[in-house]
Amino acid sequence: MALLGAAALTLTLGGCGKSATAGGAGSADSAKQAVKADEAKWNKDFKAKDTESLASHYADDAFFVAPGVTGADGSTAIRQIFATASTDPAFEVQFSSDKIDAASSGDMAYARGKFTEKYTDKKTGKVMTASGSYITVYKKQDDGSWKAVADFASADPDSVKPVPPEKPATRAKMTSF
Repeated sequence: MALLGAAALTLTLGGCGKSATAGGAGSADSAKQAVKADEAKWNKDFKAKDTESLASHYADDAFFVAPGVTGADGSTAIRQIFATASTDPAFEVQFSSDKIDAASSGDMAYARGKFTEKYTDKKTGKVMTASGSYITVYKKQDDGSWKAVADFASADPDSVKPVPPEKPATRAKMTSF
């Protein structure tokens, strides 16, 4: 899956990078800033478990793959995944990019980074945690907004673990003087 994502990214973003041509660097820089701002809002939307806001980060024809998700094709399928995940009281996702790059034309960009997630395992009922890497390809829309068109996340090997139970509270001993 990672190779497929890398191949798609290479084909899609063949012209990415900073451009020395007039206007190119500014467009690429503004694209990077727009993606960075979108990621900040996206993290807030995950924290709020806001299904509509989470789905709004994707283009109508976007494709999404993540641990436990075999592939959601289109915004309707992606919205359903987030709607289902948001019903899990343990559901949490946080992510942070370590690289954002944009085409010199300023109409395509990508972000790559790390994520952590928490969820309830449907088979065991245990709260699990996982971490991994992601790459998200963005495209500037006709209205000037930036939407994810391809979003691939992969859990790191051996990162999926049960969340250790919290220690039970102990009662304080009452003493009299």
